[in-house]
Amino acid sequence: MEQNEKFLGSVQILLAALLWSSVGLVIRGVNCDLFWLLTLRSSAACIILAPSLLALRGKYRDPNIWLAALFYALFMVVFALSTRLVGSAQTMAGQYTAPLFVYLALVLRKKLQLTLANAFPMALITLGCVVALAGDGISFLSLFPLLNGVLFPLYATFFRRAQDIPAGTVMWVGNLLCIVLSLPFALGQPLPDWGSTGLIVLTGVMVNGFAYTLYGKGAQRVDALSSVMLCLIEPILNPVWVWLFLGEAPSATTLASLLLILAGGALDAILPLVRRRP
Repeated sequence: MEQNEKFLGSVQILLAALLWSSVGLVIRGVNCDLFWLLTLRSSAACIILAPSLLALRGKYRDPNIWLAALFYALFMVVFALSTRLVGSAQTMAGQYTAPLFVYLALVLRKKLQLTLANAFPMALITLGCVVALAGDGISFLSLFPLLNGVLFPLYATFFRRAQDIPAGTVMWVGNLLCIVLSLPFALGQPLPDWGSTGLIVLTGVMVNGFAYTLYGKGAQRVDALSSVMLCLIEPILNPVWVWLFLGEAPSATTLASLLLILAGGALDAILPLVRRRP
């Protein structure tokens, strides 16, 4: 039963990551002020997730709900800013660092033993991140996406601690906080056209509403490091969609970093299986 739960959780996280991978395409592709994009997207998610508010009754004092929601909202804002300012590829490179921060935290807290089997894949992922972030020169702007790698594990950690709260409830609070953070900057900026608005609202329903709720359910079935490693499919596919639909081809540096990160992720999955063989 436990193995079935882990498998179901892994499938849910992979499906969520697949939906997330479309976000960079929308952010780069629509003609819309960034903060209106965040406001409209989160508003659509709040409407679709409104029924889940009933589960908050009597449990709103749990600090894990509010911390998970806060880090989710901050991640949404930072992700959108870095995608628009730096580009999809470097934003993804910053997000690649999420498993590294989780891995280091587990080792330092002595919840994971440092071995060659788990250290070598992380070393490859680290090298891939360094190549992607520093390949075209280091500046404050190029390091800004690193916040993505910090904020996402923090959101996932506090979300896992709010075990008795449905995923949709936490996501509703998180999207409400995202509106609070974004709307003051959106006011005074021109509204997007109807076509862009429709695409943003659809993204809010499918990504902010459905995909993050799906991830929340899956994250409660697998361990912290596995959940973040499974999410690597999203930053890998994100620049691919941008390249295919917007023509922003990844550079040789980006491709090299992707190969290193893919190799690290593959080894992380394969080495434990090899060690278990008789």
